[in-house]
Amino acid sequence: MIKIKPEIEHNSNCPYCQTHLQPIKVNWQGMYTYIKSQCPCCNAQLLESLEISHVIDHPYQIDVSKGQIWGDKTAQDHAQHLLKALENPIPEQLNIDKEIFKSYKQVILLNCIDFWYGHCLLKLLNAQRHLDSHPSYGLVVIIPPFLRWMVPDGVAEVWTVPIPLKHGLSYYPSFSEFVSEELKLFDEVYVSKAHSHPSQFDVTRFTQVPKHRFDQDKEIQITYIWREDRLWFDNESGWTSFIFRVLKKLKIHKPIVMLQNWRVRQLLSQLRTSIPFSKFAVAGLGKQTKFPSWIEDFRVDKFDEKSERGLCKLYSESRLVIGRHGSNMLLPSGHAGMTLDLMPDGRWNNFAQDILYQETDPRIASLRYRYIPLHTNINCIASIASKMVLRYSHLHKQMIADKPQKN
Repeated sequence: MIKIKPEIEHNSNCPYCQTHLQPIKVNWQGMYTYIKSQCPCCNAQLLESLEISHVIDHPYQIDVSKGQIWGDKTAQDHAQHLLKALENPIPEQLNIDKEIFKSYKQVILLNCIDFWYGHCLLKLLNAQRHLDSHPSYGLVVIIPPFLRWMVPDGVAEVWTVPIPLKHGLSYYPSFSEFVSEELKLFDEVYVSKAHSHPSQFDVTRFTQVPKHRFDQDKEIQITYIWREDRLWFDNESGWTSFIFRVLKKLKIHKPIVMLQNWRVRQLLSQLRTSIPFSKFAVAGLGKQTKFPSWIEDFRVDKFDEKSERGLCKLYSESRLVIGRHGSNMLLPSGHAGMTLDLMPDGRWNNFAQDILYQETDPRIASLRYRYIPLHTNINCIASIASKMVLRYSHLHKQMIADKPQKN
């Protein structure tokens, strides 16, 4: 946590003369929280990142008057986003919904605003650590409307801010003014570091949906996680990416979606043969194509609270979920028994970032969460998936055989 009231705990030096900078004010762009600082020696005025979330390891400094940015490449990218937002403010007066459940004078502020769904969700998961580790402080959660239903019990306040994902990088002066005014009501304020990949959480405290139980399924459920904007072929780079973007813009990309449909049917057909006591489903975003009746179709054209709650229940009933790497795998992996993540060539640097591990034993985790290249042959994927399902109980018993048994 970073203290910002009654004093701002931020140590940095002037990039011009190396004098210790004096932090003056904390500002709220939306996704970014930054500090205005001044050099007492050369009078340089700078904007500096508050080192939270995705900029924890990429701090930056900006001299707006000279257009100068200091920081590594990633930091400079973040700084450019911030500068562009500040130069193009959105004057819309946001209707922010403030809910108070318990009053505190000392609070922790957790800002979940972002321009990616997965980033917003991962930031929210930090809430459990604060609720459990800092019970004497009230937790104030700043949340976009689509995640309000996942805010866990026990928070002090919820500020629901209607900033659309596509404008998560934008600057709304009304949001900044709202936060600044609200913080005047507290004696002591800390800002959560909002780690981009937190580890201390139980997903059921957020969704209120139980995780998969391996001892209760009479019939094995296997679910493919579907999406139509990132398909089952490597469209992250090169010509495939270009062709897909062109076809999508021209609204003639359905043949590629149909190819994905064919691949999913081929995969599930093979699993149907190798695991005859199983049932199958497809869930996710986009309904351009159809599936045979033996595959239950839970796809939607748009997510809302009702559909996401229902899908979480489906994931919890699934012994195995399979899908292409991305934020679409977060909630499925957090609830399902096992996960098979199909990794595009261009995404190995983001390994494990889309999986909500709910297993603490590293050996059993290696059984439950697996990653294979997206271009892996369907026959090979089916073989891996079937062995995950059929061999899990046996291997699990072997791995826990040497552990002390509870009386």
